Amino acid sequence: MLDATPDCIKMISVSGRLLMMNRAGCLALGVAEDSGFGMPWIPLLPEDVHQSGLVALGRAASGENARFHGKSESAEGTKYWDNLLTPVMDSSGGVQFILCVSRDVTEKTILEWEVEESIKREKLLSKEMRHRVKNLFSVVSGLIVIAEKEAAAEDAPEDATCILREKLEALSRATDAAFADRSVADADVTVIGVHSLVNSVLRPYGSRCSVVGGDALLRNVMMTTLTLFLHELATNSVKYGALGSDGGQVTVRCVAENQSLDMTWLEVGGPKISTSPKSEGFGSEMIDRIVRSAGGTINRTWHSEGLVVDLCLPSAIQFQHLNS
Repeated sequence: MLDATPDCIKMISVSGRLLMMNRAGCLALGVAEDSGFGMPWIPLLPEDVHQSGLVALGRAASGENARFHGKSESAEGTKYWDNLLTPVMDSSGGVQFILCVSRDVTEKTILEWEVEESIKREKLLSKEMRHRVKNLFSVVSGLIVIAEKEAAAEDAPEDATCILREKLEALSRATDAAFADRSVADADVTVIGVHSLVNSVLRPYGSRCSVVGGDALLRNVMMTTLTLFLHELATNSVKYGALGSDGGQVTVRCVAENQSLDMTWLEVGGPKISTSPKSEGFGSEMIDRIVRSAGGTINRTWHSEGLVVDLCLPSAIQFQHLNS
């Protein structure tokens, strides 16, 4: 009868040794049915559940029902178990042995994880949407100021409204690139020059932004990562840095070596920086996560004259260099 059930059923001594185990338990823990048993139970479990197993075993040995979530490894893969330990008492009230019934909860466990991950993703997307909308208002406000200043120049060919419209259209194109469909981007069937991408994203800020250094063809799969990186830095610069100040300038320096792209963002002419911020905002945290997922690194340095950000993407470009 015990061998007919899919549950793993074990008799365990108070000291934690296996006294008996049914066929399902032997298969789950890799113990031969004719082994005679007597071996310690806890070492048969994966190491990362040893502590929770020891705690439950101690409680059961003291006469309490105990439970813990465990797992087992076999050729079929990892299985997750709900382990219920029940002390069996003798006539004098002492614990004679411990009955452990382990039920396979692999499907339930995986489903719970998937639901939890879905909830986390939804919360993250909601937080990112709020962040993007808030930043959009800041960027548009900054572009209005820039457009008015450009229109006020003596040789300006257009009024502030026309200049602003052009900047908003450029910003829209940059946003489309930043949130491009991943299924298309990951196809990696087309490429774009690094300089072209930088100029496209930073076009709303006109001559206040420039790109220098070697150019190369960027792998399409890296386009979204680099676009989001530049878009976030430009947004923060409008809110806090050089692009939000009269005369402020941003230079993007590129170095392409083999498949690696090193990019440096340099700001000058903005508010003087006395100290680095104590914590990063949500946007910066998101960009850091995206860069790490692409195998890259990012470092920020707050000099008194402006922010400097160094980005390294080891596998970002094709071999064809456009110019140097």
